[in-house]
Amino acid sequence: MVDSIAAEVTAARTASEDAAGDGSVFRLSTGRKALYATGDLADGIINVSLNTYLLFYLTEVVGLSGSLAGAAVATALIVDAVADPLIGYMTDNTHSRWGRRHPYMLFSIFPFAIGFAALFAVPKFATTPELFAYVLGALLVLRISYSTFILPYAALGAELTRDYADRSVLMTFRSFFNICANISCIVMGFGIFMSGATGLLNRAGYIHFGWAGAAVILIGGLISAASTVGFRAQLYQVAPADRSASARFLGELRDLFRNSSFTTLFVTILTFFVAAGTAISLLIYSFRYFWGMPTSVIQPLALAGTVGLIIGIPVSAILLQRFEKRDICVIGIALLCLCQFLPPVLKLAGFMPGLGLALYTILGTVGVLSSCVITSTAIAFGSMLIDAADEHDLLFGVRREGLYFASLTFSVKAAVGVGALFAGVALDVIGFPKDLAMHPNAIIPPGTVRAIGLIAGPFTAMICLTSALVLTRYRLTKENLLRVQRQLKERSEAL
Repeated sequence: MVDSIAAEVTAARTASEDAAGDGSVFRLSTGRKALYATGDLADGIINVSLNTYLLFYLTEVVGLSGSLAGAAVATALIVDAVADPLIGYMTDNTHSRWGRRHPYMLFSIFPFAIGFAALFAVPKFATTPELFAYVLGALLVLRISYSTFILPYAALGAELTRDYADRSVLMTFRSFFNICANISCIVMGFGIFMSGATGLLNRAGYIHFGWAGAAVILIGGLISAASTVGFRAQLYQVAPADRSASARFLGELRDLFRNSSFTTLFVTILTFFVAAGTAISLLIYSFRYFWGMPTSVIQPLALAGTVGLIIGIPVSAILLQRFEKRDICVIGIALLCLCQFLPPVLKLAGFMPGLGLALYTILGTVGVLSSCVITSTAIAFGSMLIDAADEHDLLFGVRREGLYFASLTFSVKAAVGVGALFAGVALDVIGFPKDLAMHPNAIIPPGTVRAIGLIAGPFTAMICLTSALVLTRYRLTKENLLRVQRQLKERSEAL
């Protein structure tokens, strides 16, 4: 298989060089883009599953308090986030016959899948410290192995194509498979393993859900790694370092934040995901208790959101042809804030209909619009990050895609961890009962219900809006990027 892929790479490179005249542009075939992007099945499974189900599972099914569940999630995410720059640095500087990225992808995918299954199969423990230790241990294994796979995978995408427009196409393929994972999580969770009136409180259902998700992670990760390993000769090569590893690592971290484009992206995503981590962690609480919806309605509403994710792919393609990536992201975040803010505020003000088709239609429409905006914004933002890596090469003379993606992932995970911790503590502060699986008839006070809507809606929307304001400072436009790439080519030819 590797030999056939290598032959395709050689043929594709030759054809591209003939077309370009100087060998400066190499584009992947559509099939190879799709095979590479299957790695996003693994990414989508873990992110949607943990963000949607985990806090509810740990508090209402397993029996941890909101604060302890939030602390476990936050601790694992922050430890993982601190490790991310080191993992990214290692993948940037690895020299092996399998290239820089693929050894990490291939060896991490197995503990990644097993860790996911173990997290949703929490045994019953006699004491709370034992329960907390197991959950934290499973989260640490899952998060670190996930990073060891996803960081080289993302960095590999930055190397597979160097064309401005083709990078957005590659991000579109990744978004497509991420959407497939979203749909899988929703269907497997709300529609199959945790379906029914009390399905969200069914402990056995989560175990089956965990193993099914682990299978998707393993298959997607292996296909992505195996289908791209033959391209390793086409990827950027790095010279052996002439300084100690610690000195290089600290120096390169410093260089990241000397690039204003990277710093702007870093702060933007940090702020955005503090809000997103809080809102997503409270998603089931919001649907089930603030809006009062049965589980049978939550699934189609969640699936309506995936329709928006799919619509967002062609929408992003149209927008990226006409507008700057930064402008797409800024306007998209602002629209998303509006979608978060208005529905709960209107409900509390008495302007939303009661349970029924009218309410479901309104929330479904808002979900479709929000998801469409998320896809369009994510594609543009991911492409902006790759562009910033080119600028880094011009400024500092090194390719550091792995460290770039690791540092941005650091900000995402740290922010989501803070958001999850905030959501867990907020549940305790507002007096939301824990362990509903053991006390299904517990009464939830109206004030507690209202507080969930306010925290998941207006509060997170205001934080999210701050990220859009930060992103307005981003200056790497298409014109500037083309200038950067022109200078990189001239520098390469002069060597």
